[in-house]
Amino acid sequence: MLARRSLLAGLAANLAAPSLASAQGWSPDRPIRLLIGFPPGGASDAALRIIQPRLAARLGQSVVIENRTGAGGNLAAEAAARAAPDGTTLVSANIGTLAVNPALLKTMPFDPIADLAPLSMLFNATNVLVVPAAKPFRSAADILGAAKARPETLTYGTGGVGSPGHLCGILLDSIAGVKTVAVPYRGGGPQMLGLVAGEHDFSFSPIGTVLTHVAAGTIRALAVATRTRAPELPEVPTMIEAGLADFEVLNWDGVLVPKATPAAIRTRLGDTLRAVLADPEVVVEFGRRGLTPRPTSEADFAAQLAADSTNWQRLIRAAGIEPS
Repeated sequence: MLARRSLLAGLAANLAAPSLASAQGWSPDRPIRLLIGFPPGGASDAALRIIQPRLAARLGQSVVIENRTGAGGNLAAEAAARAAPDGTTLVSANIGTLAVNPALLKTMPFDPIADLAPLSMLFNATNVLVVPAAKPFRSAADILGAAKARPETLTYGTGGVGSPGHLCGILLDSIAGVKTVAVPYRGGGPQMLGLVAGEHDFSFSPIGTVLTHVAAGTIRALAVATRTRAPELPEVPTMIEAGLADFEVLNWDGVLVPKATPAAIRTRLGDTLRAVLADPEVVVEFGRRGLTPRPTSEADFAAQLAADSTNWQRLIRAAGIEPS
């Protein structure tokens, strides 16, 4: 434990150093808006509430979170893309908004790659296949059996079109050769409330959102959408163990700014964000919610986005899903 704490402390110190140096080049002169395309109650909002005061302290300026919900996160991302590139508007967006929506929608109000500049990724989260306690399903095999017996009747809730939960549903249909029906909500929080209430049959939800409900017995966890089991739910098998080869969906969020934001401003903001994500207290707080901080360079974030955009566009087309 001491070695782990020392490692985290060293990482935080190393990442904080560039922030101090770049601080001489730019400092915000008014409050910073941190936009998010989903309502309170989900993993993204929880992560932002943890880092908000720490960002404000390091930047010497207040940071205000604005929940602009709708269109699978597009409303918030578009607002950021159209904002003045002066470092006072940031947006937190996930894999669905940035990499998948362009493949699902005929028209996008902005181009995630051309109109936004990545600062750092924010976190990775494990998706969990969960069902309401009142439903009869006890395993992923039960879900598949019901989907095959009753095509296009089994429903799954999502945090919106293109959300990680939606991606899991698309991948489930593609690999298993079934047809289930997506039920979009305006974010992960409302979707989880709908699941507990039995409004849909199952969902793939972030582990931090489901743990409390699993412990309370209101929902059951059947499988995780990662290649290895989750430490938080060690008895729950992976989707691969359940018989679906190569079933894995990365669930990530990142922070971006308008594309024309000057390099000096991006450097200051990126260095600050990475230092916050390496803070040992943040690592612990994220972990309590099933999130893994993921401080990255601009280049690494851009590479992840490009790869996921290509992969999901190919999968969506192969599944016969046409843009709407």
